[in-house]
Amino acid sequence: MNYWLFSLINDMANQSIVLDALMIVISKVVPYIYIFILAGLYMQGFRTRNFKLRGESFATGVLFLICLLGSFILGSMFYENRPFVDHTVVLIVNHAADASFPSDHAVGTMALACGILYYRWNLGTWMVYGSILVGISRVFVGNHYPGDILGAFILVWILTALYNKLLRRGVVRVYKGLDRRLMHAYMKRFQPEERY
Repeated sequence: MNYWLFSLINDMANQSIVLDALMIVISKVVPYIYIFILAGLYMQGFRTRNFKLRGESFATGVLFLICLLGSFILGSMFYENRPFVDHTVVLIVNHAADASFPSDHAVGTMALACGILYYRWNLGTWMVYGSILVGISRVFVGNHYPGDILGAFILVWILTALYNKLLRRGVVRVYKGLDRRLMHAYMKRFQPEERY
């Protein structure tokens, strides 16, 4: 079933230059865009003097790192070859023949999407859709099986639920001590004549 679904999606590659280019961009560029979005929200928190925005953005960054660590551990426990190692595939993005399960691209984008969804619902919702597209693109370009993507999403959803329930508020509280020093440095550097 996993390989059948992979073939169904991957067989569409090399049929359209436009579709190939779009999938390559989604696969390789969108994860970086998500990181820039989080960084932008964090900096917006300084510009608008909004502690909640800074704190929740920081907490989302911590969730992102936890999910990547979880991905590494899961991949070490359940090693799976890349599709192009065991099968003849349409490979339009070269990749090292390392662990296929789970997809770090899917983990990273979904973690950022779910983290931002917690405090920016509309933006987070669109980012979830974008992460699903990233997952599809990783199959399309020949780097992952659909199971690698689904496994990544399930991992993130479980870790996000646990993180939001058990850790998120504590992370924001811990960050608060650092935030005052960062805000002081920001105001001194960019708005030296104003008090905060």
